[in-house]
Amino acid sequence: MKLKTLKGSLLKAIQTLQSVISTKATLPVLSNFLIETQKSRVHMTATDLDVGISLNFSPLGVNEEGSITVPAKKFSDIIRDLPEGEIDVTVRKNNSVSIESQRCFFRLMGLPKEEFPKLPKLHEKESVTLNQRLLKNMLNLTSFAVSHDETRYILNGVLFVVKGKDIRFVATDGRRLALIEKEMESPQEFKKELIVPIKAIQELTRNLGDEGTVKLVFGENQISFQFDDTIIVSRLIEGQGV
Repeated sequence: MKLKTLKGSLLKAIQTLQSVISTKATLPVLSNFLIETQKSRVHMTATDLDVGISLNFSPLGVNEEGSITVPAKKFSDIIRDLPEGEIDVTVRKNNSVSIESQRCFFRLMGLPKEEFPKLPKLHEKESVTLNQRLLKNMLNLTSFAVSHDETRYILNGVLFVVKGKDIRFVATDGRRLALIEKEMESPQEFKKELIVPIKAIQELTRNLGDEGTVKLVFGENQISFQFDDTIIVSRLIEGQGV
């Protein structure tokens, strides 16, 4: 794998992904970013098995397609300290990764893509599309009430309810309750009630913008949020909401 990109493009991708990485990863590869190159695009992914984020961006060029996983913290520190301008990332034999920029040269060891868990792909049969700003505001107005008491796991997220033309978010910590309901443009033929964990909510509010739309795709045990060049996938909290 050989790619050339601007520091700004790569650093922006890293900043989107790095908060997903767990400091208490159960598997070494979960401390890594997955980097893949396909034609004229770079695809990067991070996950802790509960929440995963994948994104795409356009590099200056892809000279050789391929894939590798790299230690997230080391890779982030290196890219952050490099001078502004072009960066060359090359995967060599035995999963060795070289990073070059102007007079700087770094080498680190990665792990093969095959060890990295795949993010689930959800069928879009049951989905709704919202304005990014609307979703962000609804989450901000409810997520503050989420409980952080791990013994009350069912309260560690926001309840999403989709019924007809209405979408409702509810959160509570047992003492206070926040609820907001909005009307969608078109009614849905399905009804959904599910609880999205607070970590996924935090990643969403951090990355959603004020322009464009976001598609919410509902699975049996997961939910995905697709917007711009980013997909956030999260496991759901099992149980009955408030």
